[in-house]
Amino acid sequence: MTAETVFTRITAPLQTLLKKEADQLHGDSLMYKLSLYFFTMNLVYAIINKTASISLLVTDIKTSPDARKLGLVDASKSMYSEAFGRYDPKLFRRIFLALLEQLDFLEIPEIKSLGRFILVDGSVFPALRTMTWASYQSTSNALKMHLAFELNRMVPVQFISTDANSNEKAALLALLEAGVTYIADRGYVSFDVFRKIVSLQAFFIIRVKANLKVSVSKNLDVVVPAHWLAFFSDVSDSLICFSNDKHQATYRLVSFVIDDETYRIATNRLDLTTGEIIMLYAYRWRQIELFFRCINRTFNALHLWSQSGRGVEIQFYLYLIVYLLLIHFKQGLKQEQKAIEPANKAVRQGQEKYPSRTPGCGIVTLLGEKLSQLWKMSIHWIRGTWVSP
Repeated sequence: MTAETVFTRITAPLQTLLKKEADQLHGDSLMYKLSLYFFTMNLVYAIINKTASISLLVTDIKTSPDARKLGLVDASKSMYSEAFGRYDPKLFRRIFLALLEQLDFLEIPEIKSLGRFILVDGSVFPALRTMTWASYQSTSNALKMHLAFELNRMVPVQFISTDANSNEKAALLALLEAGVTYIADRGYVSFDVFRKIVSLQAFFIIRVKANLKVSVSKNLDVVVPAHWLAFFSDVSDSLICFSNDKHQATYRLVSFVIDDETYRIATNRLDLTTGEIIMLYAYRWRQIELFFRCINRTFNALHLWSQSGRGVEIQFYLYLIVYLLLIHFKQGLKQEQKAIEPANKAVRQGQEKYPSRTPGCGIVTLLGEKLSQLWKMSIHWIRGTWVSP
């Protein structure tokens, strides 16, 4: 496929929604050369093409034959600056949520029956000294992206952008929905947070510090696949109370050791097996890192396009929108390929028989090649698909 054909296929779901939003902005396309439609499509092109800055995007659109074939609009830096201030981030949020609802993403069958799971984490992005609203340290500014990433479909579903010093626990509480299980690391540990999650009829699987004192009320049966025991030691599963918890609530604590490091996972999910809790936490360990690596390295998110808070919010929503579009496109290609070529069963069976010795990957790769084939987004795959013949 040519670059023109690929870009059209990737962005087709977005273009339909974008035109509907543009129709609500009466006179937008007549008043502005860099209208909503072209502002968005130009920036989507920049993300897919890994263009680091607006200046480079301006040059690329002027000089690139591919950009001209795509019908992108030649605009100045000042036009982009004005557009970042002109358009409301809520508009891009609506488009993002509509894509989440309309696009048919594959689900991980192994966890589908266990409920809905949201991975929670934050990542810091450097900001310019002039961005005083993004205070961080005395010598630098930075902002933080608090992300909610749905494990079932391996897609981002929500984010909050704040200054880098903002409280991660408060961000988690702002994301809570009843019936959802939230998976997080030690930075989110708080007995008050645990209590709030329970009160909202939600659930958590959160790693806690190894030195937290507990009293055990009941030892539970340890249920894990037999071959996992080659990588774990000292596996335990108990009902406990944290000694410093003023509420003295009862939770479940799964503990194990890998490579001399102790992991203690607290949860209020009493229906899952020991192995399922470990597997779900291992997904968080792997998928959050892969997502932020995609944003930072594949999409070049370390370069901010705007110095305003609303401009940064638009940029982040566009990253999430492009991520959804690319995952949907990639899964569609794999489904087409699957219909043409038989699956390589021997490879998958071999991987399931001999799991990796890497702690997180050794658990997660029980799914074979599915993760990397259907959900991983790398610059090498994008460039390989994007190149014109």
